[in-house]
Amino acid sequence: MSRIKTVTAEVHYFHHLLQDEIALPELCDINEHALEKMLDKIYRYEKRCAVKKQKYSSKLCFQLRTRLADLLLLNDNFDLQAIIAKRSSEPENIEFVA
Repeated sequence: MSRIKTVTAEVHYFHHLLQDEIALPELCDINEHALEKMLDKIYRYEKRCAVKKQKYSSKLCFQLRTRLADLLLLNDNFDLQAIIAKRSSEPENIEFVA
C-alpha cells in the first residue's frame, strides 16, 4: 500500500508543476476516470505541441504520464515495478545447445 501513497504523492507533485502550463483541472479526487482523463489530456497536449513545434516541459510531462499509468496499474493491484524487479533478480536458466 505504501507504493500507492508514494505514487499518489508524486502525481500530486508533478500535477502541481504542470497545472498552469497544460491547464489541468484540479486533482481533488483520484479515481480511474479522472486519471485516464488527465492522461489523455496530457497526451493530446504533447501531440499538439509536437505538431505546432512549440516548446513545452517534455520531461515533466513524461514523468507525470509515467506516474499516472503506474497509479492506474496499482489501483488494479498490478505492481509492474515489483514484477520487473522480481524478473531481473531471478537467474535465467538458459541452456545453449550446439
